[in-house]
Amino acid sequence: MGCSFETAQSRLNNLPRMLFEPDGSFVWVHETDGDDPWQLDGVLYDRNGRLHSAEIKGNCSEEAFDTLLSAMGWPGTDLIFQLSDESIFIDEGEFRRFAACHDGHC
Repeated sequence: MGCSFETAQSRLNNLPRMLFEPDGSFVWVHETDGDDPWQLDGVLYDRNGRLHSAEIKGNCSEEAFDTLLSAMGWPGTDLIFQLSDESIFIDEGEFRRFAACHDGHC
């Protein structure tokens, strides 16, 4: 990915209501202000001084998802998403279409 583990850690630690552990695990929850609540859980992995991959579960707004990805070097880095239940790899655009349909917005 487009940054080091330490850079992503620093960026993620600056997000409100983010809990980021030194082992790379994190939980990020939405402040409830009348909007639908959401939560993301995940783990970041590094290799050779660079952020290598992220395992992410949960549900959030598209804006929050963009914020999370930006902390990991996006949009300067092309991303590939693995849908483990479906056993497929897809690009970012296809993932966003999949997520929208999964939430009933297609």
